[in-house]
Amino acid sequence: MLAGKTFFFIGAGNICESMVKGLLSTGIVRPGEIWVTNRSNTERLNFLRNYYGVVPVTDKKSAAGQADVIILAMKPQDVFTALEELKGAVNPEQLVISVLAGIPTGLIEEGLAEKVAVVRAMPNTSCAVLESATGLTPGRYTTPEQLELARSIFSMVGEVVVLEDESLLDAVTGLSGSGPAYVYYMVEAMEKAGEAAGIPREQARPLVLKTLMGAARMLMETGEKPETLRRQVTSPNGTTMAGINELEKANFQQTIRRAILKATHRSQELGQYLQKTANA
Repeated sequence: MLAGKTFFFIGAGNICESMVKGLLSTGIVRPGEIWVTNRSNTERLNFLRNYYGVVPVTDKKSAAGQADVIILAMKPQDVFTALEELKGAVNPEQLVISVLAGIPTGLIEEGLAEKVAVVRAMPNTSCAVLESATGLTPGRYTTPEQLELARSIFSMVGEVVVLEDESLLDAVTGLSGSGPAYVYYMVEAMEKAGEAAGIPREQARPLVLKTLMGAARMLMETGEKPETLRRQVTSPNGTTMAGINELEKANFQQTIRRAILKATHRSQELGQYLQKTANA
């Protein structure tokens, strides 16, 4: 389904690079089939061209008219400028994918002024290693075939969940879109704790990383609930229990919950603010 398709990324930041790297690593998409542009950072475009072999583009309207798939990956506040540049160039046969936090499909549909297929996606930067967790939701004019194309794209770089209720994409943003940062923060804390216990940082890191990978694999392969696996390794009055007690004293689960809900709320705020801006 992806072979021979052309992809036009508008926005050349981290998520664009992660998706480019993931798509190329599949061997199905070729560098020359990926076009990239941004507002004015030619140094960034040259880096992507030199490192990945993709094609920098300056004429956005022309590229948008020719690409099979257009990926909106700029900063959310730049979406109106981008939509104005694309207006009249995109047709219903093409697929527009937005990875912009908080931006509803309806706003993009209205901005393009055509019955264009729009799919809203929330991947994360782990698509660079083909391990993204991505939520998708279709817009009003997206056909089942176009939704399947979007699903195929993100399936190449990880796990995909299709949601009919678009409002849940804000929660996906807070949960898995921002999720890698929470894990990195936890790794930081575990490495520092290992050092405090006397383990050098270079030896603590592989122990921490393998622990996280092993725990994730146990969850995936056994199908057990996390609380079940936690209890299996938490002996009464043992070392794990001592550590869990400290986490409970610090309201660990409640803190994680607040973080995810706060990120979700921020995604909602972003969308509401930009919709007000569009209607002003």
